[in-house]
Amino acid sequence: MPPGSKPLPPGTSPQRGTVNVWQYPEGLGWQHGRIPKPPSILETDEQKEAWKDLLRSWWAAFYSPDDLRMLGILVFLIDRMGKGEIQPSQVTPLLDRYGITPKGRQDLRWAERPASKAPAATTEPSDEIAARRENRKANLA
Repeated sequence: MPPGSKPLPPGTSPQRGTVNVWQYPEGLGWQHGRIPKPPSILETDEQKEAWKDLLRSWWAAFYSPDDLRMLGILVFLIDRMGKGEIQPSQVTPLLDRYGITPKGRQDLRWAERPASKAPAATTEPSDEIAARRENRKANLA
């Protein structure tokens, strides 16, 4: 894709014959039972709340129990980044790799299921892009 071009909608391919399959979550949030307890590396209440928020996000449906250790480390690094102890450029590639950023979800070809196909959500949209989509839908209606 040329620099500066807009991302293609889910399910479209830039070239004939290329594999560009977007994945949709089966549900919303953590799909393996109850949200696990925060790992011991997360000590503050703020870090523990961020852990719960991460596993409640719609893209958490793509994580497996094998990802929990690294997700705990990422929450810890995000906290340190927020305190200015490490630079965002040191953490962002890891966040992208785990689909925590919008760019990362796009790179992994993760897409939120359209509202008409998704189970009814009981909470507000979990990220800024989802909130913008909801506002746009409301304005078009």
